[in-house]
Amino acid sequence: MGQVEKNLYWITDATYQAAFLTTSDGVVLFDAPPSIGHNLQRAIDQIASANGVSNKVTHIVYSHHHADHLGASSLFGRDVVRIGQIETKKLLASEKDPTRPLPDVTFDTGYTLRVGGERVDLAWHGTNHTPDNIYIHFPDHDTLMLVDLNLPRWVPFDSFNLNEDVPGSIAAPDTAMAYPWKHFIGGHMGRLGTRHDMVVYQQYVTDIIANVKKALTNVDPTPVLRQVRRQRLGRGQGIPGRAGRPRLRAGHQEVHRSPGRCRRLHGQYDLRDPRIGPPGPRCGLAGPRLTRLPGGGATRPGIVVRRGLDECPWGRGSECLGGVTMRSGENSSRALPLTGPAGGAPVRDDLRVRLGCGHLAQGGAVVRAAFG
Repeated sequence: MGQVEKNLYWITDATYQAAFLTTSDGVVLFDAPPSIGHNLQRAIDQIASANGVSNKVTHIVYSHHHADHLGASSLFGRDVVRIGQIETKKLLASEKDPTRPLPDVTFDTGYTLRVGGERVDLAWHGTNHTPDNIYIHFPDHDTLMLVDLNLPRWVPFDSFNLNEDVPGSIAAPDTAMAYPWKHFIGGHMGRLGTRHDMVVYQQYVTDIIANVKKALTNVDPTPVLRQVRRQRLGRGQGIPGRAGRPRLRAGHQEVHRSPGRCRRLHGQYDLRDPRIGPPGPRCGLAGPRLTRLPGGGATRPGIVVRRGLDECPWGRGSECLGGVTMRSGENSSRALPLTGPAGGAPVRDDLRVRLGCGHLAQGGAVVRAAFG
């Protein structure tokens, strides 16, 4: 937590950021990341107590609808005026997340918030990171807050900060630089930014664009594409580190989720050749692989032994699972202890077993139910 300018403060957990403005009529909070959670109110309490002002949060301004920036909004109850762009309300209404109450006040392109003699200008200049991401300008504090566009002194996160509109996001820094400000709140990382940080970011993106254009003109991708095609079809030399790997193997098929993306399904969701019997629920073993010794002896490192479960073991007497016996005990709501065959020694503590029914067994007991 720190002071930005006068009665404007920011708080971070080194990954996410929020800001708050203390006034004579209460506190205005800007975003409420769930990773910071209750520490938001603790920080406000500390500053309010030191300055002799109210610690009551009266307004929350939403930068955009994403849960990683608003998921702690519900902690401040219903007696708070929430403000957001009109598209933010639509998106939140469609997601029906109780941790992110809908904004009470919405606007289209601009809104001026006045609380306790303070002024904050909110503006929407088109789609960038999301369709609803707004510019939050503090004219009396030389500060601009624009979330998820520029992470000062960091390169953009995965997939260009997961921006939904890449051209709009590339243009956004120019819009930001048109505002008068000295301090920048980007929503992430453990530091504030400056105008110089925004200039460096613009130069970085410009360099990427220029070099991509150069590569598209001067580099012939045909040899690489041919090599990838051979590897995918199982012919010729594969990509280094993956040579000889078959495209598909028994029980595995590519299932396309969307154009250009696919995933391999396995375990109880295998898609098999119709000549092969239908699969039963499987368990997955992590850590040392297990095998059953001749005669049903103790397990040892080796090849995985998997045996399907006809139904969830919770509430049953016992089931054999990959060389270990799972006993439910008297109460199915209690943890299921795992032992070796025939009630042998407990399974080692660092063994993790994912059951076909979705339960997770770890450290010799079922510790979490994935569903149900």
